[in-house]
Formats: sequence, structure tokens, C-alpha cells
Amino acid sequence: MLDFAWGAGTGLDRIRTLAEELAHSPHVPYTQFGLSITQVDKGRVEMAWTPGESLLNRGGVVHGGFIATTLDEACGATVMSGSEPLTPFLTMSLNIEYLRPLRAGATYKVVGTVLKPGRLRTLVRAAVEDAAGRLCAEATASMTPNRALLQTSGHAPTGTVA
Repeated sequence: MLDFAWGAGTGLDRIRTLAEELAHSPHVPYTQFGLSITQVDKGRVEMAWTPGESLLNRGGVVHGGFIATTLDEACGATVMSGSEPLTPFLTMSLNIEYLRPLRAGATYKVVGTVLKPGRLRTLVRAAVEDAAGRLCAEATASMTPNRALLQTSGHAPTGTVA
């Protein structure tokens, strides 16, 4: 159930509120994946990720699909953090590079950054780093405002994000 309204307030405020809410109540996919939001700035979001054993593939490492979902979530939160008014986004493309295996129980840093803002399309990068700062996986995503959802809330998208 949504406890906020699209088009009301800013994306930065919404993502900061989400970070606070995660400490007190479960949110899918965050709690299922072991994600928390640790820092939020306009156009940049940092998360901590401790994947559990339920996310492992048959080879004993975190399944690439869960890594992709986490990177996509980081990109979505990042692009939303720069939206004014609060705007939902859709992923148009998500390109991923898997560089190192991820292990259950280890904590990783996931950082999303807006690379190129735009009115119709925003390019975002998200990266997963291990405790030693080594790049484990990264993604670039092309995101677009979900105009249909925003318009059903009575708002129309304006301007660029981040």
C-alpha cells in the first residue's frame, strides 16, 4: 500500500523517508534481499547489502538475477531521488557486468549515481563493491518517467531529474 502520493513533495524527501522506514518495518524487496539505504543525496543513493543464503544459486554464490534486481532498485531509487515533483520511473534498459562472485553473509556497498539527467530519459549507473572497495558488479540503466502513473495521480512530469 502506498503511503505517499506521486507528484507530491520531492523524490529526495521520499527516498530519505524510505531509508528511515526501512529501519522500522519491512519493505519488499529491501528486507527480503538484505538491503538498507545508508545515504541519500539528490542524484546519488548509497545502500548496504548483506545477501542471505536464500539468494544463492546452485554454485553457492549470489544468483545473478538477485544482483540485477538490486542494481535495478539502486538505479530506480537514485533517479527518483532527483525528481521534482516525486516521480515514478520505468527501466528502459539495464546493462550489467558481473566481475566478482558475491557471497552470502558478506556486506557490500551499492552506489547509484545519475550520469545524465533528462526529461524523457535519464542514464544511471549503479555499482556493487566489496569491503575492500573492489568492483563486483555494475550496471547502467536508462530510466524514463512513468507518465501514465503520474497523470493518474493528477500530476504531469516537468523538467529534468537530478
